[in-house]
Amino acid sequence: MPEDTSRHRVSTLALVVVAHDRPSALDRLLSSLLRLRIPTDVDVPLVISVDGSVPATLEVANRTEWPFGDKEVIARPERMGLRAHVLSCGDLTGRFDTIAVLEDDLFVSPDAYRYATEAADMYRSETPIAGTSLYSYRLDEYQRLAFRPLDDGYDTFFMQMPSSWGQVWTASQWNAFREWLAAVGKIPDVRLPARAAAWPADTSWKRAFLSYLIDTDRYFVFPSRSLTSNCGDAGAHFRRATTNLTTPIADGPRQWRFAPWSDAAIRYDAWFEPIPELLSARWPELVPEDVTVDFRADKAPNQVQTPWLISSRPCKAPVSTFPFLLQPEALNLDLEGTGTFFCLGRREHFGAMPPSKRRRLREILNGEITHETAVGIVWDRVRSRLRSAISAGHEGE
Repeated sequence: MPEDTSRHRVSTLALVVVAHDRPSALDRLLSSLLRLRIPTDVDVPLVISVDGSVPATLEVANRTEWPFGDKEVIARPERMGLRAHVLSCGDLTGRFDTIAVLEDDLFVSPDAYRYATEAADMYRSETPIAGTSLYSYRLDEYQRLAFRPLDDGYDTFFMQMPSSWGQVWTASQWNAFREWLAAVGKIPDVRLPARAAAWPADTSWKRAFLSYLIDTDRYFVFPSRSLTSNCGDAGAHFRRATTNLTTPIADGPRQWRFAPWSDAAIRYDAWFEPIPELLSARWPELVPEDVTVDFRADKAPNQVQTPWLISSRPCKAPVSTFPFLLQPEALNLDLEGTGTFFCLGRREHFGAMPPSKRRRLREILNGEITHETAVGIVWDRVRSRLRSAISAGHEGE
């Protein structure tokens, strides 16, 4: 907490917390926000929006003191659901120039405020940028495969994936999405990753925003080192708590090097795959421009519209082959002809991904584990669920 409490300059960024019925999680998030490194002469508004006005959650929100500026608690009497709640919180850009939206299951780095304000200022005039993420993926959101983007020396890169675990929107970025939502609203499922298409359209704001990114060819800015971690509490989209979403966070002040937006910038698509132009520019003699990139074998055949394909799927007549010895996956293009894990070929020559190779893909990306460890993990989970079932049975007596 800063020693000097005299403030005279209102921040252009407001913190907006999205909460419902997880009072302990909210308390944890607010405790982490109290550790933010905020200049002593800046007032930072805090808005805590409580869906359904849950008494225990409101108690945490109301009793928490906020020493960095004005605090407002919005008690929403009727249950809105996550989609409507997040959309209403995004609409707070009508009151604030820029907002950072934080769901209650997050934990925030002390440097998150400075990163958010500097990133928003860096990219606010770039039309292709639809928002800034505070979260950096350790695993992709669909297959839970380890995700490591290409490195060009900057601290940010761009991906056609909306951030939902700490996201920053300027008023103009949010208004552009709202206008699209009112005019278009959705795109055909075939244009979405299969798992994203399964997200319920009536409850998932993220599905709508992902559709917007794809339809308008816009991107989110992502940090190479995360400013938030998702603690994985059970909630609207997770029946049980999970540790899959935790990620290392930046915990010390630094000078961020923000990548300028350009055609040469590191960019990833909605499947966590590098865009073809990126590979064609780096390996011009090897990678054709009319290629689909599918290292992770998650794109359906009808989503491959180009004549060429790079994939881990088996190919009966490849023109080039590559091992899987380097990460990120694209770096294996430097090792052409020394392995056959990835192939470049005509799309019609690729077959389905065998389960054994998909398991091998996971082993390489996520790290091999011993047979003993794998059996132990399964047994631990079985015992935990048995104990939960027995406990629930006793409670029902």
